[in-house]
Amino acid sequence: MKRDMELIRKILLHLEEKQDVSNWDAVVIEKYDPKVISYHIKLLYQAGLIEAKPLNTKDSYGMWLAKGLTWDGHDFIDAIKNDNIWAKIKGGIKSKGLELGQVSFAVLKEYAKMELKNILGIDG
Repeated sequence: MKRDMELIRKILLHLEEKQDVSNWDAVVIEKYDPKVISYHIKLLYQAGLIEAKPLNTKDSYGMWLAKGLTWDGHDFIDAIKNDNIWAKIKGGIKSKGLELGQVSFAVLKEYAKMELKNILGIDG
């Protein structure tokens, strides 16, 4: 399965808006298969961006539940939550002949920081 950065962004935004971070919940994103969402929750957990755990029951083997964002998760979503910045990031990547999913997470994170610094007028 390929990593879908649009879905990653939607999951992070969803978790940021979550009011009760004491509960482990299945994340539901309209128009996305629950198994695909679960896979991306696992990826976000592995990247250290969210608190998550596998739900290991007979009926739900391989499904992941999410609780909330980590510090790094908040930092990343703060850099990409603005639709204009997100569009600039996607456009910049596309202008180099790449697709969003072809850029490593580390590079995407640095690029998002760079775009945010440019908008804020911060050098370096």
